[in-house]
Parts: sequence; C-alpha cells; structure tokens
Amino acid sequence: MVKVASQIQKDKRFSRVVCAYLEITYPSIQEAIEFCVKKGAKQIRILPYFILMGKHVQSDIPEIITTEIKKYAGVKISLCPYLGYDEKIVSLVKKRILQVK
Repeated sequence: MVKVASQIQKDKRFSRVVCAYLEITYPSIQEAIEFCVKKGAKQIRILPYFILMGKHVQSDIPEIITTEIKKYAGVKISLCPYLGYDEKIVSLVKKRILQVK
C-alpha cells in the first residue's frame, strides 16, 4: 500500500497522500486525518483499499468518517468508493497465477 501511495503522490493533483489503517498497524484513520488537518489540509479524501465489501467498508469506515467530519468542521472530509472490482484486477490475477511454474 505504501508503494501505491508513493506512486499516487507523484501525481501533483494530490498534495499529500497518507496511508492509514483500520486496525493493528499505525497510523489509524483518525490519526492520519488529524495529521493532514495539522498540515493544513482543507479537503481530505478517504479511499478504502478493499476489494470486497465487508463490514469494514459497509459500516466501520463510514462510522469513523462521520465522527471525524464532526470533529473538523472546517475541513471537507469525503469517503470515496472502495477499491472494489475492476477488469484490470482480473488481468493481474491471471498474471499472478501464470507466474507459478
């Protein structure tokens, strides 16, 4: 995920790209939002990096974002659609399967 974020950061349309995690790993979503706000962000977009829509995508992350929106009234915090399915993933899956000899 850090490699993906690093590549996205190279696109100058995004002033800051920060990885955040729901559990176990640092920083949490809340900590990452706080970091961005302290750095002067006026708009924050959260993209759930999940392929499947499970409990985290359906309820856990939206609940966190709702709470954070209330904390930072002057900052526009938006929840993007989760990564989900894309035909390019099929191509990648095939590539990985064919890598095994």
